[in-house]
Amino acid sequence: MSEVLRTVRSIKNTFAPINQVPPEIFSLIPDHCEAGEDLIRLTHVCHGWREILISRASLWTYLDCKNPNKTGTYIQRSRGSPLEVSLVARGPTPLPKDALLLVLQHISRFKALTLYGTSLTIPNLVKHFNSPAPLLEKLDIRVLSLESAAVKGTIFGGNLSSLRELRLWGVLTNLPWKNMSNLTILDFHGGSGDNISATQLLDFFEHAPLLRDIRLVDTLPDSSNVPAERAVSLLHLVLLKISAEPVHSILLNHLHIPTGALVTMEFEFDGERSPILDYLPGSLDNLKNISHVTSINLAFDSGVAMRVNGPSGGLYMISAWGGSGNPPPMLDHHILRSLNKLPTSTTERLVVTQYYASAHPKTEDSGAYQVLLPMNDLRALTLTDCNNTSFLHALNPSRNTSNTVVCPQLEELILYIPGQRDESRMYGLLEMTMERASRGAKLSSILICQRESLSAKELSDLRSYACRVEYRFDCTPPRWDILPGEPDEAGYESDW
Repeated sequence: MSEVLRTVRSIKNTFAPINQVPPEIFSLIPDHCEAGEDLIRLTHVCHGWREILISRASLWTYLDCKNPNKTGTYIQRSRGSPLEVSLVARGPTPLPKDALLLVLQHISRFKALTLYGTSLTIPNLVKHFNSPAPLLEKLDIRVLSLESAAVKGTIFGGNLSSLRELRLWGVLTNLPWKNMSNLTILDFHGGSGDNISATQLLDFFEHAPLLRDIRLVDTLPDSSNVPAERAVSLLHLVLLKISAEPVHSILLNHLHIPTGALVTMEFEFDGERSPILDYLPGSLDNLKNISHVTSINLAFDSGVAMRVNGPSGGLYMISAWGGSGNPPPMLDHHILRSLNKLPTSTTERLVVTQYYASAHPKTEDSGAYQVLLPMNDLRALTLTDCNNTSFLHALNPSRNTSNTVVCPQLEELILYIPGQRDESRMYGLLEMTMERASRGAKLSSILICQRESLSAKELSDLRSYACRVEYRFDCTPPRWDILPGEPDEAGYESDW
């Protein structure tokens, strides 16, 4: 009777909806489950499921080395497939030695290796990985404690010909590795200036000719003995991000930045003068591929952030205010005037955010006038949460003694005015619009975004002198504090 029941159950299982799914489709289900225990539990559902899941070797390639029995089972079922190994030792408790020894026997199969630990555990882990890993594509070593970890010598024999991504956080190393012919991403974060030189970095770049994404954070020396004539070409570079003090020009002096690349610099200051003022001229000299500036974004928010774009590349600089309280009141004025160091005669787009400097009694002496005067090709001006009066007076031909029409090609003006309506932010708008129209420089579009509504008369008067005037209630200004292609906390990407 029991044999009959087993036969009936087998037939019922065969015709169950889940068992009608083709095996090659069913075996994809674990991709959407948590690795580890969830996968093991699925193999215990029934004999059919177990056969299908165990037969797919790629499901068993992730090793966390937390349990020797589990590690051995995964290695056996992976049947020679490339392995992804994650060793995370957050506290003083070491990883199970038996599990680690099992994994070390298969270094030649490593496709990805993640090592997370403290300044004490990382060196002890790294020293085990000294044999070649010809399949390794991703290597991520991070120190989770505040102290850095010194990694001496080489890892995997120093020859990582298949490596594509290298991330080192809090790791002190002299980068003696060679043959990085396929490396495309380098994320070197939190080292020490006394342990790596500009020469070593340049040597590393030369051994990694395909690098396209380089991020260096607190890993650069304060000085360099590199010969002035030495230069390394980064032919495939898309993004170079440097966060360190004060070495930006040291490295850029020895790099050829290709057309279309974006260079970003981040540094902190606590004086009355932002480092942007010092770095800007030298940086542009090094970025000769930016033949002319087509757009500029300038923001004053706990410091200064500047984005410069050209047809052949870009420069993004952030200097965060590290002092107590708010940045010095004259900082906005000085930074705005620093735009005069740029070749802005061909600039078509300018965005200014949180510029609060008071309007100058004499328009010609204001920072806004001095900046806008050479921008003969400016087509669009956006002012976000600014003291608009300085800019509106600068654009008004009747406000300067020579009656000069500043930015004669200006077509679009956008004003973001958050909070309760501030009359001073609208002061001079109608007069400026009327005066420009009378001199043949009529604006095509004015967009006003604020939380307090405009009166019908105000809108009617503006529309008499501009082709199109639009008012929006409570609209959100564009984000520009994240890098292109980098998602913000909500997962959205910058579109500027």
